[in-house]
Amino acid sequence: MLLQTILHKALAHPKDFQHRFRGIPEFMSRTFSVRRKITGIPALTLSVLTILSASCSDLTFYTESGSQPDKSAIDAAPVIYLRAEQTPEDKVNITMDYGEGSATVDIYAVSDKPLDFSQPLRLAFGSEKFVADYSDSTGIEYTLLPAAFYSFADGNSLEIGTGETSAAKNTLTVWSKTLFGAELEKGRYLLPLEATSTLYEVRDSLVLIDVMIREQYTDPDGYELWDKLFTVFYLNTAVFDPRLANDMVAEYGWRGYVDGVYTSYTENYAMGHIVNLRSSMLSYDEATGRVGIEPSTDMRYVLNHYDKYVRPVQDSGRKVLLCITGGGKGVGFCNLTDIQIDQFVSAVRRLVDIYGLDGINLWDRDSGYDIAEEKDLPSVNTTSYPKLIKAVKETLGADKLVTVTDYEEPTEYFHDVEAMGGIEVGKYIDYAWSGYCDNTEDFQVIDPWHQNMSPVSELYPRQPIAGLPKERYGCINVPCYTEYKDGDMITEWVRKGYNPNNIFVFYDIRSNMQDQYEGGQTHPAAFLDFWFYNDENGYYQGNLARFRPHTDHTGYNAWVKDW
Repeated sequence: MLLQTILHKALAHPKDFQHRFRGIPEFMSRTFSVRRKITGIPALTLSVLTILSASCSDLTFYTESGSQPDKSAIDAAPVIYLRAEQTPEDKVNITMDYGEGSATVDIYAVSDKPLDFSQPLRLAFGSEKFVADYSDSTGIEYTLLPAAFYSFADGNSLEIGTGETSAAKNTLTVWSKTLFGAELEKGRYLLPLEATSTLYEVRDSLVLIDVMIREQYTDPDGYELWDKLFTVFYLNTAVFDPRLANDMVAEYGWRGYVDGVYTSYTENYAMGHIVNLRSSMLSYDEATGRVGIEPSTDMRYVLNHYDKYVRPVQDSGRKVLLCITGGGKGVGFCNLTDIQIDQFVSAVRRLVDIYGLDGINLWDRDSGYDIAEEKDLPSVNTTSYPKLIKAVKETLGADKLVTVTDYEEPTEYFHDVEAMGGIEVGKYIDYAWSGYCDNTEDFQVIDPWHQNMSPVSELYPRQPIAGLPKERYGCINVPCYTEYKDGDMITEWVRKGYNPNNIFVFYDIRSNMQDQYEGGQTHPAAFLDFWFYNDENGYYQGNLARFRPHTDHTGYNAWVKDW
């Protein structure tokens, strides 16, 4: 009956049939291209009849319309989709050092309903012309990945069994160096992978394997990340190359008098355990209601040249996250529908997987909730944001970071599990920190555990996030151009033993572009001294810390964006 259905559908809709069966082997495809009609029946249908009848002697096909299966039965036929385990969509990014390493990609197929018959799927690889066209469309120079550098574990096929809806995974391995010593040259390679079926329609049949072979990064300083402070950076890609983060160095040591003799020493440590790249916004399509993520023009450029601008930051041991804020259209993390949450999570997964990011930072600001009502958008509520955070974390898994900036109304109820629909949101957050870092205001110490205790902020009281250990909340977020005197608050707060951890956030980091001709006291780096300042008599004796904005102090405009 399945074969009869196929043939009758070919008679009724020959063009649609040709489209759906575009993956049949080449000798059949050539026959499909014939447009002549023979005795009133399309030539493509006769070709299929000939091929299928050779394997089925009792094949019957009905010429009377009343004997044909109805359209709903035809349209109800299963549809198959090709998938890669590493991404919800159609592209997998692999980065390997020149001459070292291998990577694996699990390829599988799913059907939207159980198959009537077992169906093998042929896996075919794209051509050099496809790669050339793709290079033209993306602006990235790709080379077709040579066959010697990849192989499937179970041959170039998949199979969905009778009554099943998915095929067992077939693992594709990609090498940067073969067993015989051949090495892929440094550059960008593409392996287009397509699945075809002889009996069923295959949608989303293409998966792209994007391979980057690069020179192994070596940190010119070689400093280890500082273990005395867990430092978090924001970096504005509208101004700076992300590699600026690698030049943020702490000079830590001791100075003072020992037996009347002045003594000092310093050691250098890398800073920036987490680097949040901005700006990206929650996107909202008013026509369809669909949400996603919209990187700024500069952020998009950085992501499209990820291996140049971002990978070296990761190779230095730092975690690179994408900071996502509101888009000003009345839709934000606090008024998403369940469908929109799924859309956003899918967009996050795609960005993280494609570009190899270490996670995301969610900062609900500038969402434009004040215009939501006039646009007849969903109202702000206390369950949307917690559900979104939970869904993002469960999707990204333990290996990726989900961080949240605690700021104003969007997070002020995060202590109330009942208001959040029973979600203990802190269990799905790896780190959170204060978002109160306005250059136009006095510096604030945001400490949810020591409210009403000096020097904790009275202007912005906060409560602990339910489920989040205090060891993972950053109370100090230092903005640019903060008054030097405000640092005394940090000294007092640390001396009283209020600091729940050693998390120190900087918004934004800068280079000598600003600081060559400006006093160091206005640089947020100066606040490190106040954390370690321990001489109550006002004399600087004991631990010291200095924040070095660039290893070359004479390098004006260091790491300003070059695009």
